[in-house]
Amino acid sequence: MNRETYGLIPENPVQLNSTKAAMAYLDSLVTKKEAHHFLFHRLMSFDFNIFDGIEKTLENTVDIYELCTNNETFFTLFINIHCNECLWIPPAPFDFEFDMIYIVDKEMTEENEAEYSLVPVDKEYVSKIRANWEVEDFDKYYLENMDDILFRNWGVNYKVTHFPYDLWVSYLKENTVRVSDMTKEELEMREKALSEYETN
Repeated sequence: MNRETYGLIPENPVQLNSTKAAMAYLDSLVTKKEAHHFLFHRLMSFDFNIFDGIEKTLENTVDIYELCTNNETFFTLFINIHCNECLWIPPAPFDFEFDMIYIVDKEMTEENEAEYSLVPVDKEYVSKIRANWEVEDFDKYYLENMDDILFRNWGVNYKVTHFPYDLWVSYLKENTVRVSDMTKEELEMREKALSEYETN
């Protein structure tokens, strides 16, 4: 396995064993240089061996993901989810944000709590920048009129039209509370929380 090309070319894809592992893997990455989060979506699945006249197989099929970071840098990652085991190594331009990867085994519903598996990763692959960040050191996403905080990776396992804009709109709906949309009671609670924070 060539670490310099790992996940960056179809011949050397990220090795995982399920879609759940792939989503957890993508959720866990930050860029190595700036520790930026990113938006992501899956462009398609493809077996590049067919160009060599080899019959298409599920085992050789890779998922192609497009990423857009906070500073509008785009990456393409290749992930094979049909491996027997997961190789928890980030591509060269990335680190893991934390020393654990959270795999969602069961989504939370009204009746049941969510269930997770925790996978430890080698500390050499964990972001040194994130380890020393304070609460105030949030990223920003710089597309026009998109200056809200992108505090984690956000993505889907299908192709998004007008990526990353349409995905950014979804992210805002799911993760942003605007002061102008708050009720009187919510505003009072917000003011109380802010005043308590300032006095501590």
